Amino acid sequence: MRVVFNYERQNSLKEPMAIALGTFDGIHIGHQMLIRQLKMIRSTTGCKSLVYTFLNNPIEFLSSKDIPPKIMTISERMKKFKCLGIDYLVFNPFDRILASMSPQEFIEDMLVNKYNLKYLVVGYDFKFGNMASGDIELLRKLSPKYGFELVVIPPLSLEGKVISSSFIRKLIQTEGQMEKVSMIMGSHYAISGKVIHGYGRGKDLGFPTANLEFNTQKAIPKYGIYLTKVSIGVASYWGMTNVGINPTFNNKGLFIETHVLDYNGDLYGAKIKVEFLKRIRDEIKFTNIEELKEQISKDIKWAKNYVYKLH
Repeated sequence: MRVVFNYERQNSLKEPMAIALGTFDGIHIGHQMLIRQLKMIRSTTGCKSLVYTFLNNPIEFLSSKDIPPKIMTISERMKKFKCLGIDYLVFNPFDRILASMSPQEFIEDMLVNKYNLKYLVVGYDFKFGNMASGDIELLRKLSPKYGFELVVIPPLSLEGKVISSSFIRKLIQTEGQMEKVSMIMGSHYAISGKVIHGYGRGKDLGFPTANLEFNTQKAIPKYGIYLTKVSIGVASYWGMTNVGINPTFNNKGLFIETHVLDYNGDLYGAKIKVEFLKRIRDEIKFTNIEELKEQISKDIKWAKNYVYKLH
């Protein structure tokens, strides 16, 4: 897969192209269905597959308020698209120039004039151009004019709700329903970062924790205790992760701390990935340290029993 950071908007390719267009935050199973369609076109027509997306969510530029947190970072999106097997991934900055373009200008200047566009693949609710005034109906009108075939991917639903990036954010942040998130994304939601020094209380309690330095622009799971899978280098371990404010100790700030089960090494400075599998319980303020230690022991016992049943 060739990755292009198209800051100057000058990238162009002469090969016949099937292009998927969208924001693709989370790359959920609806997005993956779109990519499968793109690859099917490639296999039947010989066109190259290209994903045309954005470095930043358009909402970040259009509104200074209510900026949605990221489900995936740029590097996570790159890894996922590589696994999905596309030929080209083009990242574009969504800025004043793109935001001011009319829908037809965007299609003509950014796609038709830069690429040998044969197929355009989009989701059913795709909007584009100034004030998001372009839609599927306009694309159907532009398709014969510019000589490309339009392919529209229908919505997917889970329990009567249409799958979308905003739905995933709600499941992560408001509900903590990580099992549903895993179903919708086709993989576990993950936060990666470097292990940094915290207060050291976990070690003092007999349950050392890895305090994660994380990207604050990522969607943070609802406060609570989670069963997690922890990647350390090429090795993988089960973990118990606390997301929250440590109310028992009245700490200031937000913490993501993981007790890695059956691991005795020193993790300070290491880069780890924490995948969230299941929410176990709420974060609780205990009246004393002994209550906290007893609850942690119960949580670890529950986690080990749950993992055992998985196998």
